[in-house]
Amino acid sequence: MNLNILNLESVFSSTKKIIGDYMKRKPYWKFFISTFLILGLLNCSPSKENNDDELLLLGISVQNYWEIEGTWNYFNGTKSYAGDLFNENGTVLVGQYIITKTKMTRDIRDTGFGASKLIGDVIEIDRSKKVVYVQFTQDSTFSKGKFAWYRWTSKDGYYYICPDLSGVNNQNTLEQAKADNLDNFTDTTNINAGCGLNSGFDPAPWSRLEIKTN
Repeated sequence: MNLNILNLESVFSSTKKIIGDYMKRKPYWKFFISTFLILGLLNCSPSKENNDDELLLLGISVQNYWEIEGTWNYFNGTKSYAGDLFNENGTVLVGQYIITKTKMTRDIRDTGFGASKLIGDVIEIDRSKKVVYVQFTQDSTFSKGKFAWYRWTSKDGYYYICPDLSGVNNQNTLEQAKADNLDNFTDTTNINAGCGLNSGFDPAPWSRLEIKTN
């Protein structure tokens, strides 16, 4: 009699890949796990005082959560983006973002126009508008001391980010950066050609963020 024996190693490998791909697209799994653990503590907690403390902890966790925080590889537009004269297609790694609540670092690889790095101290995060305002440090390749914004959005399970191209070399004050009408310079419904509008350049794709895993 022939028995079909399940290859567990193959199953585990396949499952690991599925989970890994999911985590690349859905980084908020960490937030959900943290919330689940805190809620578990609430159920196990014997006293109202402990419950109150854990509810406060949950509230702080929710308040501090920022969906684009992390270390990311980034690509142009959607995966099906064909690219153009100035932009690689959607499968070519363009660079890396390192995003925290205090600093945004954007490393741009040399894809024919030279490598560069922009490091911005985070001045303000507006979650309602999905925009973060930064001031670039003296360690940046250009725009040193200038103010700018990064707008983010999400679509089809991915986060996308668009840098401020409104002033080309960016603004001299935070007020100038905040005065920009974001909808004049970005279109969240057009991922492949909705970044850098009305900036003097051809419309560019948004940057697709994928969690850096190695």
